[in-house]
Amino acid sequence: MPDSFIDSSVLIGLHFRHAGERAACDACLPSAAGRVSSRYVVFEIARGFLRSLINLHNASLEFVRFSELHQAAYSGARGFRRYEMHTWLGAMTDFMAALELETGSFAESQKLELLRARLRVTIQRGWRKLLRSYSFINDVECRQDLPEPTLNADGMLTHALPVLDCGKPHACGILSYIDTNRQLVQSLADHLAGLPEKDKGTDTDKKHLNGLRHLLESPVGEAFKGKKCHRCGDALICLEAPQNHVIATKNETDFRPIASHLGKALVVSKTATATAAKSSLPGT
Repeated sequence: MPDSFIDSSVLIGLHFRHAGERAACDACLPSAAGRVSSRYVVFEIARGFLRSLINLHNASLEFVRFSELHQAAYSGARGFRRYEMHTWLGAMTDFMAALELETGSFAESQKLELLRARLRVTIQRGWRKLLRSYSFINDVECRQDLPEPTLNADGMLTHALPVLDCGKPHACGILSYIDTNRQLVQSLADHLAGLPEKDKGTDTDKKHLNGLRHLLESPVGEAFKGKKCHRCGDALICLEAPQNHVIATKNETDFRPIASHLGKALVVSKTATATAAKSSLPGT
């Protein structure tokens, strides 16, 4: 039975979402097999999903009613940051499912306090459990010195990530990885460029291709645009996954053409049909 190489979407489901989603993600993984991920995946979670959750916690301090925060998830610039918007709405769904199991009624201001308490536990405990639950490979030499999210005296959560170092030679070894595996990476880029339009999803394939080409064209030892690496994260995750592991993801549309070309097995976790949330509001 092959070990599982777990991508960011499944790790998020296992450690930061409601009980139903945890069960759905766990069900796609062979129970008797090993579970492995990578430092690149951890960094992707930190700079994407976790940062969005922290932003939700901190934004909640600006409002006095839960309904106002909920409305803010849809408004303004957040409409252009769709990933963050969906992260916020997912966290609020988890919270409301847990709230329904509690006895008594809650004022809008109380709901905000309970939401913040739940988010703090989810973020801090989820991060610690994530880091101690798996073996992590690091073939692309991504950052390992990520700090824990911390609660400041003003009630704000912070997570000081070294994102500004992405693409700088002293902090990132991905160009050496690309150079060592140049033929394979070039083959993947050519494959993505040649996909028929009917087999392409959104503009994600174009972002993957653009990011891979930028990395292929960047000389080893020189700085490159760090966000180009972020844009081709799915491709890098599939490249880094060991050949004898099965890649676990919720993102079949983007992963399937990449994993298929690389000859790597893929297992897809289905979205849970119910939250099945447990009682006890702060936390899970």
